[in-house]
Amino acid sequence: MRVTNLIFSYLIGLIFLIGGILFIVFLDDNRYLFGITYIVVGLVLVVGTHMAIRRRMKADGEEIEGQ
Repeated sequence: MRVTNLIFSYLIGLIFLIGGILFIVFLDDNRYLFGITYIVVGLVLVVGTHMAIRRRMKADGEEIEGQ
């Protein structure tokens, strides 16, 4: 993955996470229907991108910090 792809993946994931939290806090009707859905999508994007980076580093034989 290129650096630009990683940045956009993280950015879109964070937008979904923040949007989901804002939906839960400020929306009156259907707050959990929209909020939890957006939070889950944001988590999938952020965690998936993070795991892709770790997999790539492991495949390239680089040392992974924290292990």
